[in-house]
Formats: sequence, structure tokens, C-alpha cells
Amino acid sequence: MTPLDKNKDVSRKSGELESFLVENDVHIYKGALVVLNNAGYLEPATNAADKVLAGVAYEECDNTLEGHSQGGKSCRVYRKGMFKFATADLVQADVGIKCYVEDDQTVNDAGAATQGIVAGTVVEIESATVVWVDIALGVLQGALSAAANADE
Repeated sequence: MTPLDKNKDVSRKSGELESFLVENDVHIYKGALVVLNNAGYLEPATNAADKVLAGVAYEECDNTLEGHSQGGKSCRVYRKGMFKFATADLVQADVGIKCYVEDDQTVNDAGAATQGIVAGTVVEIESATVVWVDIALGVLQGALSAAANADE
């Protein structure tokens, strides 16, 4: 490749909303935390090994219908923003800490003792069972983890 010697229009994405191919035989609901599995396909978030946070589902995607296949459908995903999730163990003193995926609608503070999939940063405790999370850290850590695995 050679350096530019004139102006060039470059393709650009904002990165806020991206589309990912969906794993076979999964149903993703709008508003769900979603992860990429080790094959690079999107699925509902679970606290399981070899997954990285992709973001929050912008739309529902049912890849369980007749004729379903791995990558046969795609789903748009929010990659930035603050979202409301369920919690059972986050309190006011946890504002500003990392929180972790428990399932596709729940976050907690027990990442080190489990698979440790970062969901993001706690920004507000709305109640004993509801928390607001900025997902930017989770998406970034997911991208860094995926890049590190690709280098191995």
C-alpha cells in the first residue's frame, strides 16, 4: 500500500448501532444484553465462558423458525449508551464500579467469582432491583478480549 497523495472520501460508521449475524437456534428479544460467542455469532447474554459483550439488542430476532441456520439472520445492536437492567445485589455505593452479565436482562457485581463478562459501568441505582448501566466499558472490554484471542 502507498500513502495518500490526494484527498479521499472514507467510509465511516458511528459505531452506535451495528448489525451482527445471529447464532443458530436462538431467539433474541429487543432490549436484551447480547454477546458474541467464540464463533463470532450473536446470542442472548449468559454468564458463560468464551463470550464477549456485543451490546443491547435494538430489535427482536428469532432464529428458531423453520429454515434457521447459523448466521442466517442478523440483528442490530446498540454499542453505546446507558440502559436500565435488573439487579439483585447492586446498591448506591456501587455507582461507578464495573458490573457483570448475569443473564440477558440482569447484571451483578460478582464478575470475579464467575465468568466475568463485563456489562459496563453502574451509573445510577434506581431502586433495589433496577440499575442504569453505561455499556461502553463492556463493549470495549469485549473488543479487547476478542482482539487478544485473535492474536493467540
